[in-house]
Amino acid sequence: MPFKPACKEVGFAKGSIYGRPGTGKTTLLAMIAIHLSKTYHNCAPVAWLASEKGVDFVLDMFKLEGVPLILNRSRSFLDLRSASRDALQEGACIVCVDSITHFWQELLTQGMAKSGPELKKIGRVKEEWAPFTQDFQDSPIHFLVTGRMGFEWDHSDVEDEEGNVTKELVKGGTKIKAETDFGHEPDLEIQMSAIEDPDFVQYEKVGRRTRKTFKSQMLHVATVKKCRVWALNGKAFTWKDQPAYKPGYYKLVAEAFQPHFASINIGGMHAGAPQTESSAILFQNNSEKSYFEAQQKRIVALETWQTTMELIAGGQTRENIRKRAIIGESITGTRSRTEFERQHLDLLVRAVQILLALEKRIKIDSPATDDDLRKCCSLAENDVDHPGKSGTLLEMMLKKSVESVKLAGDGNAQAVVNLIDHVQSAPF
Repeated sequence: MPFKPACKEVGFAKGSIYGRPGTGKTTLLAMIAIHLSKTYHNCAPVAWLASEKGVDFVLDMFKLEGVPLILNRSRSFLDLRSASRDALQEGACIVCVDSITHFWQELLTQGMAKSGPELKKIGRVKEEWAPFTQDFQDSPIHFLVTGRMGFEWDHSDVEDEEGNVTKELVKGGTKIKAETDFGHEPDLEIQMSAIEDPDFVQYEKVGRRTRKTFKSQMLHVATVKKCRVWALNGKAFTWKDQPAYKPGYYKLVAEAFQPHFASINIGGMHAGAPQTESSAILFQNNSEKSYFEAQQKRIVALETWQTTMELIAGGQTRENIRKRAIIGESITGTRSRTEFERQHLDLLVRAVQILLALEKRIKIDSPATDDDLRKCCSLAENDVDHPGKSGTLLEMMLKKSVESVKLAGDGNAQAVVNLIDHVQSAPF
């Protein structure tokens, strides 16, 4: 059935972290991965696909926390495509990609190097990227990526001193630097930035006096740009620079995002994008699900009905107008042309089949009266439903007469003889 009782079917975190250099993207990625592994997966391995050397500076964090880290250094998009599959084969619970920007640039560079129109090449690159985004969402594993910061660009009207208006390219909002639509895929999107801590104060002894001095210390700021959990959307969290990593520090950082992890069904069912029937069927000839094809079949059915009716009882004579009315009502159940044309396509097709059967039957039966014409319509319907099992109109009339004789006795014998003579003299 198309609908069923709703339940949570998101069992794994899908997130992205982006920002300027030095803002703490890789460090935050490592701490969230450690948090997920230790909290939900009994310290299962973390798979790390590294396109840059940032992973070397977080290795000690994994060792101190007792979380195995398996590593693949690459910038090939092919390795990104297979990252979740390879990680699952190694028993990992999380895939970390640092950074996804390099994989997108590698794919784009290779795709644009081919010959052909630029627009067509870009379309091909996007087609090759699409399976990764589906795997990012559907794979039964936590999938976290970092990326460089990009910008949304748009054209804006700018007026000069003389009042002339020109369009100029202006920088808009920020986004992860990857394929244009990738920002829609993560359920948790974090933008990292860094600012100097204005409250950082140190006291130094100079001789016998204590002097207050100010020294630079950075604050790392994580702004939740997108989250499907109300408790986090738009929130910002800050952490101070630390002299060194100490065991357990990941909790202070990663647990800021715990409302998101608590809202999904970690350890339970994970349903990715629904695997439904492709819309390609809509563009196939004679497709039963295509609206266009249905309209074409409707047109064909109505044209066939009109042409066949003209062959059976064409013209504007009073007799043929009456015949068309009798046939139409007998087969379609209505005298209204509009109501007939609005019937379901299946009913229209069936009506045309009966009319075609009636055309063949009239050549044999030659109905003389309106009642005979109605009976022929009924027999034509039987011809469609039970091909080859209906006799002619005269045979049906003879059968009824014989049955009536059996019921009434010999009093109607002469009527049967007269009917037989009529049948024998009929022009077959």
